[in-house]
Amino acid sequence: MVASEMTVASRWWWRPGWTPGRSFYNWQIAPTQPVADKLVEIFAPTLSRLPGLEQVDAARLRIGVQGIGFADGVKGVHLAALVSGARDLLAELSPFQLAVGPPEVTTDSIRLPVTVSEELLRVRADLTDALTAVWIRERIPDYGDPLRPYLELAHATHPTPVHEIRTALAEDGFTDFALDDTVSAVSMVELQCEDGRYGWTDVSTADLLREPDPVVEGSVFDDPLFGPLRQ
Repeated sequence: MVASEMTVASRWWWRPGWTPGRSFYNWQIAPTQPVADKLVEIFAPTLSRLPGLEQVDAARLRIGVQGIGFADGVKGVHLAALVSGARDLLAELSPFQLAVGPPEVTTDSIRLPVTVSEELLRVRADLTDALTAVWIRERIPDYGDPLRPYLELAHATHPTPVHEIRTALAEDGFTDFALDDTVSAVSMVELQCEDGRYGWTDVSTADLLREPDPVVEGSVFDDPLFGPLRQ
């Protein structure tokens, strides 16, 4: 929702269900490295002169697509099934173009909305299907809710006048900003919140149009969670 308040407020607060030490599995799309670097570079001059904002670095630019659940409630065998199911379904899809922009000011951040294309909806549907193959619908986060993807460019660290942010973006020519990128994979990550900051570690990747895994003999070095190691 676009902010209607006079100020944006800090985004660092505990979301429902979050407690210290708890983590959450989520499927995300990462921009390609050239696009991520370009976004950081072109918005840095504007964001650096706005007080109360923390720019998101290139490595942390991500688009959330489908939540899975808190890690302490997901059994290893279920996680392996979710990964396997998502990989099989997404391997049938082709890489596609993703459009982002123009920037908008929300209640706690500056973000680039992502155009919801048929291809992106198919990715979300496949990820949901992989979840419903393992769990009942009621267990799936945001099941049935519309997809509203975005890239966060900057987080608010303390209250900042909205009009100052919008004015700066307009003065620097970002009113009609748009950028395209190519999606060729979706990543499962484990989100953490420590010291008032959200971060993540990569868990697995599902490639679009992935080549089938080769048939290999089992060994004592096989990964019990995600299947045999590739040779």
